[in-house]
Amino acid sequence: MRTTTRSLRLAALIAAAVAAALLTGCSSAPVQRPVAGVDTPVAAPAPEHQILAVAIGDSIAFGKGVLPDEAWPARVAADHHWKLTDLAVSGSGFVKPGWNGTTYQQQVDRALTLKPDCILIAATRNDRDQNPALVKQKSSEMLDTLREAFPKARIIGITAVWGSDEPPATMERVNEIVRASVTAVDGTFLDIGFPLVGHTAWLQADQIHPNASGQEVVAKTIEEKLAPLNLAL
Repeated sequence: MRTTTRSLRLAALIAAAVAAALLTGCSSAPVQRPVAGVDTPVAAPAPEHQILAVAIGDSIAFGKGVLPDEAWPARVAADHHWKLTDLAVSGSGFVKPGWNGTTYQQQVDRALTLKPDCILIAATRNDRDQNPALVKQKSSEMLDTLREAFPKARIIGITAVWGSDEPPATMERVNEIVRASVTAVDGTFLDIGFPLVGHTAWLQADQIHPNASGQEVVAKTIEEKLAPLNLAL
């Protein structure tokens, strides 16, 4: 009986010691706290590619006498959210040298360094008195160069912009030459007619260069011809 009692007491002591040890261990253990949620980094969406455009042309494409953002290439680019570099030079043409002695060739050379997605290229009144065979040769060579350098670029040709008086027959000839060169390289050619003829209020004092209102008319006419084509860029 005494042995049994001793055994029970011993077992109770052992159990108490074990319990005390467990309590001591628990009190010394570091408090477990919930791990803060770690947000998985989300990659920022890749920025949408902005279309890079260049304009090759004359004083009207350059915007002589108006603010840079009032010239028709700038207005068209703004409508489409393109980033534009206007390379146009006053007085120049495919053959006719401009005020700085350069033709469209130098503009094409600059375009080659810019890697454009869209190329706006205007026929010009400045070539109306030049040798038609030479205009054809130069326009064809330059368009071939642009297409070879930029096989995926959208090339958009535009008829020449005239002033308020009736254009001579030589203008239609220039337009047809440029049309042939543009379409030969799978470009798009827009015939915008002569929207400024008879509208002296849309032109500057020389009745050749459009003022801001005239430039807007030209840009809107281009857009009217461009919109139905739904060109992918």
